Amino acid sequence: MKIADNKYVLDCLLIAPPRFYRKSKNIWWGVESNFPHLGLADIAGYLRWKGHSVRILDCLIESPSVQTFRKYFEKEYVSKYSLIKYIGFTAMTVEIKKAFKIAEICKEYYPNAIIVFGGVHATFMPEEVINKEYIDIIVIGEGEITLEELVRGEEIENINGIVYKNYSNKDYKIIYNKPRERITNLDILPMPAFDLLPIHKYKPAKGSYKQLPAMSMLTSRGCPGKCTFCSKPLGNKLIYKSAKTIFKEVKYLIDNYGIREFQFYDDNFTSIRKNVIDFCKLIINNQLKISWCCFSRVDYVTPKMLKWMKYAGCHQIMYGIETIDKKVLNNVNKKINIKQVINAVNWTKQAGIDNRLAFMVGNPGDTKESIIRNIVFVNKLNPDILIVNITTPYPGTEMFKWAKEKNLILTYNWDDYDFSKQIMRLENLSEKDIKKLYNLMYKKFYLRFQFFLKKLSKIETILDFKILLEGFYSLFLFFKRK
Repeated sequence: MKIADNKYVLDCLLIAPPRFYRKSKNIWWGVESNFPHLGLADIAGYLRWKGHSVRILDCLIESPSVQTFRKYFEKEYVSKYSLIKYIGFTAMTVEIKKAFKIAEICKEYYPNAIIVFGGVHATFMPEEVINKEYIDIIVIGEGEITLEELVRGEEIENINGIVYKNYSNKDYKIIYNKPRERITNLDILPMPAFDLLPIHKYKPAKGSYKQLPAMSMLTSRGCPGKCTFCSKPLGNKLIYKSAKTIFKEVKYLIDNYGIREFQFYDDNFTSIRKNVIDFCKLIINNQLKISWCCFSRVDYVTPKMLKWMKYAGCHQIMYGIETIDKKVLNNVNKKINIKQVINAVNWTKQAGIDNRLAFMVGNPGDTKESIIRNIVFVNKLNPDILIVNITTPYPGTEMFKWAKEKNLILTYNWDDYDFSKQIMRLENLSEKDIKKLYNLMYKKFYLRFQFFLKKLSKIETILDFKILLEGFYSLFLFFKRK
């Protein structure tokens, strides 16, 4: 398709496709949040630091469906840029089919652009991705250095961390270059390109924030845990930003965008306790009036650290519990026990921080009886929020590998990998059983007088009341769709 002869040339356009929040039968549809793919901001900041022109297109905000993309792309990019040299995509498994369709549209308008795919799905399913006619290169793992070398024009055979097509006439051979070594010092990277994101259009999940505007952040890469359901595109080694660097980014977002709520999406924000406490001290000593929440593990918190977190504005922690059944915990290699769960929840309550607990239905070894025990346990523990997901074995996880080898995968339609459907056949539970137990766990927790009373007792401001109403409405929609 012919492109208008405009004067602007863009070195790199980074695109995040629409996500999975169709009107599905999971709780996330009701509490939908729309925070950015922060990895794109990191890459964009690095490219710009190296002198390249770059933009970010977050379809979740600007073009939330494939159907609207063509019109938006024509208006915002085709009409302004005669050439885009590189178009990079990131995508999780549930987004990948949408990313494919959008990439094909981009190639129509910019046939000479190099289409590059990265992110977790491309990292673990490279052959599926690279064999698409309109995709040229895959970046495996971290993208900053690799993509910059591509944009700079380094010889492709010398660039580590990529998969590409080597053509001979119309045929091609898939080439796997050497792996890219991990970045070992995140503090030397430039500030993420927050200014290229529509920051004030993002919103946190209902029930997860105390004030607005809000923004998500990532402060580490990698995870030392070895849970079978978790994909780790960067491996088990944890690399984290120093407290000073985290504080610098927080202060930047406060000063430039008025952000008041921060949501740390690290798999385990509390992995390095001293770093967390140092960060808290910086917030307190600089008298920042912010609120924030994070993800953690029950075996990585202490009463002392939790008190510092509370003083520094932390109001909610999400703990991934998954199950209390010892056999199932062993099956998914989750190295926690019930005593640690009880201690962490009680310590968090004592510190004045809300507990948000995450459980899974449909793990290997799950039975009706084990799920009922989870329901009884969590209701007795009485956290502030409960999140339940149907276990989903994503490509790249040990669970996916195991289920595939055992011929237990029910579907390879990646659109279904949205936590609302059974993806893996189980010995003890049918699809009907899993849906029933999934719904039951939510109903038994949220339709309790004790839950309503607890929520009402915590109302202090008009915003608290508004958040509570939104949360109840989301639950109503969720239960109605059942």
